Amino acid sequence: MTAGLIAITGAAHGIGEALALEAIARGYRVALFDRDQAALERLSTGAGSGQCIVCAGDVTCADDLNRLRDAVARQAEPLRMVFANAGILRAGEILDQDIADFEQMFAVNVSGTILTAQALVPSMEAQVEASVFVVTGSTSMLSAGPGFGGYAASKHALLALTEALDAELVRRGSSVRAALLCPAAVQTEIADGGSELLDKLKRRMATHGITPNEMARIAFDELANGQSVVFSSEPSKVVALERLQSLLSGRFITSTRAPETGSR
Repeated sequence: MTAGLIAITGAAHGIGEALALEAIARGYRVALFDRDQAALERLSTGAGSGQCIVCAGDVTCADDLNRLRDAVARQAEPLRMVFANAGILRAGEILDQDIADFEQMFAVNVSGTILTAQALVPSMEAQVEASVFVVTGSTSMLSAGPGFGGYAASKHALLALTEALDAELVRRGSSVRAALLCPAAVQTEIADGGSELLDKLKRRMATHGITPNEMARIAFDELANGQSVVFSSEPSKVVALERLQSLLSGRFITSTRAPETGSR
């Protein structure tokens, strides 16, 4: 008898793969969803017989997510958690970046999360057992720096969506709650791409980041303790507080000078 089933999007690599391995180590079976079917099959084989359900698909496609829903529904175990983890990063300054980059990030990071919730939360509500819908955000949802405005905007959207979803679930007396992961630098391949901005981010991730396995352990531990917002580090909380204080004082935290029409 397992502890239940956990579904994970973006499960083939990085944080998603680590979440899957951590879930299995804690006694869960996992439903793996990602576009990279070959990587999912390797993860399933390495995890051992019967531990994984593999469903290849794209989070921007409702039909693919409905296939995941149906695969989960065929299992005997209750769906204890869903990690809406699929996400992409495209770097570039706002005035120069191709609009297609913005559209792709919002399609995957934001619309993909909404479609995942619409596909799986009703099934979670239909079962007796309590469950959690977990969204992978980022410290980029708490600040916005040059070169990553589009990505930060998509993660800001996830903060609002997850907070609103949780409020809606509470209002309807649901057994499901929503939670948000807020990782800082994690050593994944999300910054691969070869641009100067991404290379700089990769160096910072290598020197300051935690491993995906560490992030997965933090996520499971903090969610088990009832946290709705899970930070990977205490300094991230300081950044969030400093930004809020700066905004309330009438300044962006990244500003280096006052506007010409204003005063310092």
